[in-house]
Amino acid sequence: MKAEKLNVFIDSVTHFFKQIKHDAAQVDTPFINENSSPLAYDYTGIISITGPIEGCVYVSSESPMLRSILKLMGENNTSLGMMKDLIGELANTVAGNARKEFGAEFIISTPVIVEGMPSVQYLPKGRHCYIIPVNWEKHKTLIGICLN
Repeated sequence: MKAEKLNVFIDSVTHFFKQIKHDAAQVDTPFINENSSPLAYDYTGIISITGPIEGCVYVSSESPMLRSILKLMGENNTSLGMMKDLIGELANTVAGNARKEFGAEFIISTPVIVEGMPSVQYLPKGRHCYIIPVNWEKHKTLIGICLN
């Protein structure tokens, strides 16, 4: 995947944060990481991609960020289940918006939610991931893009 295509993922996540609060998320410089040592925070939503483009897209966030988002959305229940639902929804939003850019053949799965570090079984073997670090309200999240 060409680096120029990263903007669709960056735009998607910044739009998400602008919708829940008018403050924009701060996107740091994307970098490449090996899947043999994945990067992640407390909870990760992983979307598998099939079609002419294959691999996965994942979003990983810290628990305090997920709780803050839930509260801003008017949700008092910040349980583990709600945080997992939210990270899955965030991953689905990012991958779904990318589908608009890449076309109908960019087929996305339902999210798989992982606590802690995703094992290499969830990430394409032998590929690198573009990692997009995102900061919002002093919290951290990241987007991992592992596509051919």
